[in-house]
Amino acid sequence: MAARAPAKTKWGDREQRRIDILDAARARITTDGYLSLNMRDLAAAAGVSPATLYSYFATKEELFATLYAEAIRAHTEILRPIVAEAHDLPTLLELVIEEYVELYRSFGRHFTLWSTMRHDVDADAAPFPKALIIELRTATVENNRLLMQSIRDAASRTGRRVVDEQLVPSFLWSALNGLADHFTTERRSLDGFPPERLLEFAAQRLAVAITADD
Repeated sequence: MAARAPAKTKWGDREQRRIDILDAARARITTDGYLSLNMRDLAAAAGVSPATLYSYFATKEELFATLYAEAIRAHTEILRPIVAEAHDLPTLLELVIEEYVELYRSFGRHFTLWSTMRHDVDADAAPFPKALIIELRTATVENNRLLMQSIRDAASRTGRRVVDEQLVPSFLWSALNGLADHFTTERRSLDGFPPERLLEFAAQRLAVAITADD
């Protein structure tokens, strides 16, 4: 039996139209990445006119940022059961890297939100609505809070501590992005060893680099 086409969103259902647009954009990003986003094609996929699409999202960057905030929230929820397992620090970091690679694969390679995330940026002059900037900041802060607390807990179980509470989050963020970029680009094909070996090595070295004996 042929699959039934999705029911057409009824006229006037503004919230469902927004969901349709986000679903279409999410599917495109997951398959082909940020560079594949085309507002006219997305409008057709969501069953709306381009004018209607622009009434929800002024630019494709705003649309992408909305989905990125959603993805950060989802990534945080994925981390919760992982950190609840009370792993040792290298194992925890290995699992964190694995999950971050998947987030980066769809959202990390083509777009950076750091300029928007800065607290000294005038939200009224930023490229996104103020509410979206707040959501991005809140989602990122919560993700970082969970990750850092889990690192502290894992380190303390073996009598170690985080060496610098101010620098480690930025150092770790940079390392995660570098590793994820390596794992998701053609550079990976130049390695003469399986990815699991690099993943384990990176987790072990990071664990040593960000902690010291208590």
